[in-house]
Amino acid sequence: MPINRVELKDFLVFNDEFTLDFCSGINVLIGGNGTGKTTLLKAMYGVCDNSVYQFTKEIPIDRYNRGNSFSDYFYDGSTVIVPVMESLYGVSSSIPNDKKCLITYNGNTFGYRYPTIEELKKMEFSDEKIAESKFLWIYYGSYPTELDGVDKPYIQSVLIPTEEALSHSKGFLALNNERKMPFDQTFINVLSKAELPVTRIVTPNAVKILDKIKTIIGGEVVYENDIFYVEKENGAKIPFALEASGFKKVGLLWKLLRNGLLESGTTLLWDEPENSLNPELIPELVDILLELSRNGVQIFIATHSEILASYFTVNRMKGDSVMFYSLYKNGDSIGVNSDDRFDLLEPNNLKTEIVNLYEKEIERGLGGNG
Repeated sequence: MPINRVELKDFLVFNDEFTLDFCSGINVLIGGNGTGKTTLLKAMYGVCDNSVYQFTKEIPIDRYNRGNSFSDYFYDGSTVIVPVMESLYGVSSSIPNDKKCLITYNGNTFGYRYPTIEELKKMEFSDEKIAESKFLWIYYGSYPTELDGVDKPYIQSVLIPTEEALSHSKGFLALNNERKMPFDQTFINVLSKAELPVTRIVTPNAVKILDKIKTIIGGEVVYENDIFYVEKENGAKIPFALEASGFKKVGLLWKLLRNGLLESGTTLLWDEPENSLNPELIPELVDILLELSRNGVQIFIATHSEILASYFTVNRMKGDSVMFYSLYKNGDSIGVNSDDRFDLLEPNNLKTEIVNLYEKEIERGLGGNG
């Protein structure tokens, strides 16, 4: 069940209307800082994550302490970053009419938007209800009432943030749950998913990818006594805190796959997978992601690496679905262009800087800098 489209309006850096259609395979996002790549990943993941709770009713008691699960991804410890309504009684012209974050999949659009002023005037809430929830989201459109042959009417997803999580596993989730520390919700979620037990059965496709990752990191990832280790083939156990940074990155992917979280029909969102990764491992990571895509996993990547993006073009095979998207500032708004070829994508700040560097090297070689 791939995500087909995202629609945003007046959502952080996404002023005005922003709509982007995606492919069912690998979607690579590039763009300068402040163009909304991370915001886009977190917004889509927030909607997907909440859809699971809505359909399965597996809502933790403390899930709504600060509001709903979507807002947790835009919480800085004191305020919800997404705009909030202070009161449902105080209707005023300052309340936005149509702020929204929507995603479309399998012909269904769902997500969040603010109610219009007309809708607010028709609503009645008790003081107790307002005290429990400082703001309100309502669903846009409707959820499918029948499965229509689809296994699940929601999207199982995983978001891997830029920050490495598994090194901090010792007591981290207990600290967060008991003390309500303002940690990034994506950090908490990926750690929770990695701590799940492994599946009893490993699919043949997963075995192929797991073996490839095992070769890269020299072993398997195990979780014992609240600590993650890379258990090397010689029996040595290296705590994640002491493992090479690049191996941590790939090792997390191994654990998520072994826990059964990256099966066909799921979505993987990864913010800067190249971070801390030696360039020689990038083509191998690209091959792993392409194989995941062939196995039915839809993938979204935000990257600042020209090498990573280029390898998706070089390593893709006939039939692989890969699209590239360039986000850029257009006045006060964010614009976007797309192409299935990275070398034809415009604007392309990753390739531009490579050209600028080359020109400066030529200039220096000709004596331009003395």
